[in-house]
Amino acid sequence: MVKKIRLTNKLIQETLIEAVGEDTLVVIDFLKNRKNISEFVIGEKINVEIHQVRNMLYRLHQRHLATYKRKKDSKKGYYISYWTFNKKRIKDLVLEIHREKLLTLRERLVREEQNKGCFFLCSNACARLDFDQSSELDFRCPECGSLLQQQDNERTIEHLKQKIKELEIFA
Repeated sequence: MVKKIRLTNKLIQETLIEAVGEDTLVVIDFLKNRKNISEFVIGEKINVEIHQVRNMLYRLHQRHLATYKRKKDSKKGYYISYWTFNKKRIKDLVLEIHREKLLTLRERLVREEQNKGCFFLCSNACARLDFDQSSELDFRCPECGSLLQQQDNERTIEHLKQKIKELEIFA
């Protein structure tokens, strides 16, 4: 049974943080109900330097969360970008991130199952390697040199299956 994802403020915020970074929330909040706002005005109003504002805006633009228009300033002769937040994109982004997580978990599950019982851990938690990687290093940690211990990854496999099952409900 496939359920629809309910867009709560928490889910939206978590998705935005994951997709474009927590620092962009202040820009999103400022642009939320405005259109065609100059990057200089944004920087001034949120009290952030222009190069940081541009970085945040470009990250939003990469994920299609912000659009812009460039206009040439007739007095100064350089271009100014005017930005608008694309609220309609949020739902698609939530689904996109959801699918990406699901794909990543499925790929990891395949790797875990293919190497069942063949992972090796550093006792200092520096590294976790499969059998081939471990044997190339003579079962020594590449970071600290300590002897690697074989890991039973059955709990990891079960955990991945559970996470996949939870995410598939909304897929």
